[in-house]
Amino acid sequence: MSEAFKITIIDHEWENTKIEEDLIDLYSTAENPIKLSVLQSQNKSEIIQAAKESDAIIIMYANIDREILEAVPNLKLVSRYGIGINMVDVDAATECNTMVANVNDYCVDEVSDHALASIMAAARRLVQYNNLTRNGDWDFKQVPIPLRANKAIIGLLGYGKIPKRLAEKLKAIGYQVYAYDPFVDKDTMSGDGVIKASIEEIMKESDFISVHVPLIKDTYHLIGKKEIEMMKSSAYIVNTARGPIIDENALVEALQENKIAGAFLDVTEEEPLPSEHILRSLEQVVLTPHSAWYSVDAFREIREKAIMNVIEYSQGKIPSYLINKDILVSS
Repeated sequence: MSEAFKITIIDHEWENTKIEEDLIDLYSTAENPIKLSVLQSQNKSEIIQAAKESDAIIIMYANIDREILEAVPNLKLVSRYGIGINMVDVDAATECNTMVANVNDYCVDEVSDHALASIMAAARRLVQYNNLTRNGDWDFKQVPIPLRANKAIIGLLGYGKIPKRLAEKLKAIGYQVYAYDPFVDKDTMSGDGVIKASIEEIMKESDFISVHVPLIKDTYHLIGKKEIEMMKSSAYIVNTARGPIIDENALVEALQENKIAGAFLDVTEEEPLPSEHILRSLEQVVLTPHSAWYSVDAFREIREKAIMNVIEYSQGKIPSYLINKDILVSS
């Protein structure tokens, strides 16, 4: 009998790991046995110890930095539950000959729906109307008059799978859509009925801005005080990507001074958001608990695809969602 391929789930937030266990049972054979363990820790020393004893690890929020990667030279793969990979030092992983994989397509409709719902709720003033009516008022004129959809501009920061799907939905309703993405050309966007724009154009022209760029070194605080001050006083910003893409202090200051109309935030710089955080008390802010990805289908898909990255590797295949493809050339 062959030695088992060892997988450790470093951290997760599921009630159990039955989905993962069922797939391991399905693909584990006498010739190629697979063993699954669960650590459930974000402690660096515990991660290092678990990774030393593993061929592959699966993470959710645990930080896998250069120190960890250099301490576990036999680790072959890090697979993440989710799209964002900012918690893994991918460059260090490549140097250490460790593959990194994610699940980059499990919640395209869910997140684009959440962003669309946020934009439309802001556009139609649903939160303000609800609050006024619940407080005993009955006067639509107490909130700023809404724009008709085909007169409003939506600015998308990023034009990957999720914002591209969001653009389809927005265009079907009648919105004008601008998008910033240095990696997508003008003709591609034009073919989708989307106008390619700079960050400055997005910030200045948009009535609603939706954030979809990944969190990397170059996008940390991409939207700072300067960019927020470019926004219309009637504009809203929606963030379903990562909290640190927006400078939260600058955003709070703009909201407190009524420089912008409001924000719909599914993500924040610190998560969970502290109970006394100022964002919780601002009436112009709608908060959701990093839930834009969540649905019956997405809940299963994120888990199945994260574990399948590892199972594929154990079978001698390239993981379907491999990120650091350069490793294939160097190895």
